[in-house]
Amino acid sequence: MRKTLQKCILISLCAFAVIGMAGFGSRNADSQTAQQAQTTEATAPLYTFSQYRGKLALYQRGYAMPVEIYDVYLDSLPEEDRLQITQGIFADSDAEIQKIIEDYTS
Repeated sequence: MRKTLQKCILISLCAFAVIGMAGFGSRNADSQTAQQAQTTEATAPLYTFSQYRGKLALYQRGYAMPVEIYDVYLDSLPEEDRLQITQGIFADSDAEIQKIIEDYTS
């Protein structure tokens, strides 16, 4: 009976150790995933010029709707410019945004 009790205690301790290690590994994986997401977000451009309903539009990272829509129809632009806009033109500063706007509106 004593050996049976010792086996039960040993099995229980092993089970707790395995559960504890699995929980620690899971928490560590969650931490790594969060760090990767922060790194990706930090390296992703803050703004992207693309198109919205056939017009040049400025999107901010994290938003599905454009923050600004310009009266520049993609149909009026050369094919190379349309392709660039469709693929996305990235900007991280107000100066970059202003230059791109000037390039397409003047």
